[in-house]
Amino acid sequence: MATLEAVCRTRSTLSPVQIHILQNSEELLQFASDLSHRELFVYVPGREAGTLVLAAHRTPLLQKGRQTETTDPGAAFSRYEEPLNYQVFQAGTAMSGEKEIEYGRMAPIVAYPFVDNGGGTIAVISFVGTVEDNREILTETAFLSLQVPMDFHSMYRPLSIQDGVVLVNCNGVVIYADDMADSILHMCGQRGAITGTNIYNTRLDLTGAKKALSQAEGLADDVTLGDAVVSRRVIPILQRGKVRRVISILTERTELHRKEEELMVKTSVIKEIHHRVKNNLQTIASLLRMQMRRTTSDEARDVLNESLNRILSISLVHETLSHHDEENIDISDVAQKLLGLLAHSLVSKDCHVETKFSGDTLPTPSDAATSLALVLNELITNAIIHGFEGRREGLLAVTIRRDGPDGVIIVCDDGVGMSHAPVDTGRKHLGMAIVRTLIEKDLQGTIDFDDGVPEGTVVTIRFPLPERGE
Repeated sequence: MATLEAVCRTRSTLSPVQIHILQNSEELLQFASDLSHRELFVYVPGREAGTLVLAAHRTPLLQKGRQTETTDPGAAFSRYEEPLNYQVFQAGTAMSGEKEIEYGRMAPIVAYPFVDNGGGTIAVISFVGTVEDNREILTETAFLSLQVPMDFHSMYRPLSIQDGVVLVNCNGVVIYADDMADSILHMCGQRGAITGTNIYNTRLDLTGAKKALSQAEGLADDVTLGDAVVSRRVIPILQRGKVRRVISILTERTELHRKEEELMVKTSVIKEIHHRVKNNLQTIASLLRMQMRRTTSDEARDVLNESLNRILSISLVHETLSHHDEENIDISDVAQKLLGLLAHSLVSKDCHVETKFSGDTLPTPSDAATSLALVLNELITNAIIHGFEGRREGLLAVTIRRDGPDGVIIVCDDGVGMSHAPVDTGRKHLGMAIVRTLIEKDLQGTIDFDDGVPEGTVVTIRFPLPERGE
């Protein structure tokens, strides 16, 4: 569907400045349609004389009736097809009447001129549909709301059946309150009829209109009254710098607020658990370091060091989870930290190893992240210890990327290569067994070993990613 800007640029006579003015209100159109309970149409002058072009169309989310037939942006209409809208454009004044929306079916229409900074009419905003008599004021308010300052645009979210609407005039008198707003206000302690009440004569200011009228500023916040929690969006309608009317949108969200608090508590507990697990693993790592210092056997020291690094890899995942609200973490973040940690602890003083990391953001479930951290630990450790043994320098690179539904991890070094690496005992085979088991069983992935160019080793891991939203 063509955008308002595209239709105006290609089909209308509006200047770029006028298009920009009209485009500023585009994101408010759905809110205006919802508020009025009517279909909303935006017409602009067509390039052919005596024509109007439909630039935008919105349908209220709560409308259950049928829509009008011609709703495609870009369609052109002659003055005879849209007589009332054309009159409004020519005269520059609001008009109301009836419109044939289907053959033999009529509906009320209210149309307003939309003017630029110089007061010239650049578009016609028309509202079509039948509403109850007490809701007619919502149509005018909806049109006025399309010309508010940009500062208020963030409050113009579409309405829902849970939203109550209150309108307050410049004197503080409630001129409209729908059934949902009545219910919310009475639940919070308001007594008697809402419509006709002066907000300055009531103890409660749940509508937030007092502040909007006095400061000409909007607000969006939550109000707690007893056990009830109400969210409110308060939008002042300004004309020549003065507040003409205030739209107050109230949403009762006591149960949702309670569930959000419970979720925050659970999230905090889970983060604390991850933090304590990390601390416990760090304690085990400290014990292993103490044991290493007291061990005289080189083979035992190597075994303890391998176990230490595996524990630290798992600890790194829990540390990352302790700082996140979700159970999914970015494996690229973990891999980058792990590469730096292992390079710092394993590279000998006689060898300079340059490390490079390149990673896309790859959200991964915590259990998969733990497996990947262990796999990376083994591969990076093997590259440093065996690939660069006897060398003065080397390059170790880790790349992580998304490839369609799969995640791909590449560990590449320019060392001696697997065929020339020193033959180790069962410890090396244990490391590779851990890697293959984690990739094939836990991650349902694959691993390939290739020779680097001109030398070294390239290890490619491919594993399916969970579908987004899981």
